[in-house]
Amino acid sequence: MRSDFLLKTPEANNLYEIYAKELPIIDFHNHVSVTDIAEDRKFKNLTELWLASDPYKHRLMRICGVPEHYITGDASDYEKFEKYCEIFPLLAGNPVYDWSRMELSAIFGIAEMPCKENARQIYDAAGALLATPEYSNNAILKRFGIHYQSPVAQLQDDLSGFDGVTVAPSLRGDNLLTEEWDMAEICRRLDAFAEKGCRFADHALDADFFSHKDRAERLVKLGTEYAKRGWTLLLHMGAKRSTSPRLAKLAGPAGGYAAAGSSFSVNDICDLLGAMEAAGGLPDTVLFPLNMADQAAFSVLQGSYSQDGIASKVQLGPAWWWCDHPMGIENTLNCIASFGVVSRFIGMTTDSRSILSFVRHDYFRRLLCSWLDEQNKVRQWELTPSQLGDMIRNICFENANRKILGGK
Repeated sequence: MRSDFLLKTPEANNLYEIYAKELPIIDFHNHVSVTDIAEDRKFKNLTELWLASDPYKHRLMRICGVPEHYITGDASDYEKFEKYCEIFPLLAGNPVYDWSRMELSAIFGIAEMPCKENARQIYDAAGALLATPEYSNNAILKRFGIHYQSPVAQLQDDLSGFDGVTVAPSLRGDNLLTEEWDMAEICRRLDAFAEKGCRFADHALDADFFSHKDRAERLVKLGTEYAKRGWTLLLHMGAKRSTSPRLAKLAGPAGGYAAAGSSFSVNDICDLLGAMEAAGGLPDTVLFPLNMADQAAFSVLQGSYSQDGIASKVQLGPAWWWCDHPMGIENTLNCIASFGVVSRFIGMTTDSRSILSFVRHDYFRRLLCSWLDEQNKVRQWELTPSQLGDMIRNICFENANRKILGGK
């Protein structure tokens, strides 16, 4: 890929090369396999690494009419890969098209555009590399310069695979709101998570969440416990997960067929956060609305729960899931800049099952540098390159390092 990919001007390219490119990564929410990390998994071929755990790619294959036999069915690994390459030129405009090219280029040095004609060549070239120790699971992860990453784990999960230094658990707490739990047992397990370096609790507030009053009440109690431990609460809002019963049966709960729900209620979120605050325990909170129409309204809440000495107690999170593309990322930046303080934004996270998805940090950084350069010119900010560089370092690393990890 071109070195100036997504960098619209020479000035944006300079910002990227000087300030953004080599910054370490803090990834505060993902779904990568901790077992694969603990065992340093060796991948048999590019399908295992690139396609099998990526519902984003599966979704686009279905949209293009590829039979399920070649997606999650019993076709051979190469047949599945070939079908993806066959439709790949049709995908331009979707972020998965960009990510796929970046993944092949950054990790394997493969610059060719995937298509049916070169599928075998790409498959074999990547396969030869995957057979070497330099392309094990952890060797690939090392290429990204990850300072800290936080795969999700449920409260009852075995935490022995987390080292608590560079790989720490993020609590996925959805089942704490739908199942009966003893609060003393919850607190004991929260302490075990904290000992492993946990700094986050993640809850999915799906489209129908507030129709269950007891779930919100439980979340208020949990929020006070998270606040006691200095954790950050991540609220992923508005997913419509129940769509096609047929695909749910075929592909499982994370099969790439979920949708963005209707606009989410600011009133309900304010009531929830206000109840935590009144109970004496509002944790630092990051809001991830899935419907792009909600980004502006929720970004305003950055100023609604301010506390002395704490930057952005509540803030809009990075463009999530169906918003993770240039339009969504730029809209997020515009909303935070217009209604809050963009220099205090905590940047990007992958929210993905694929270890190759760490290229999305580079994707975000390139878009950020172009956006900052454009805003500086069009809005007449009159900031120097060094001042813009400070913003880039803060957004891409320092804010998360200070706010979430307690770094200096």
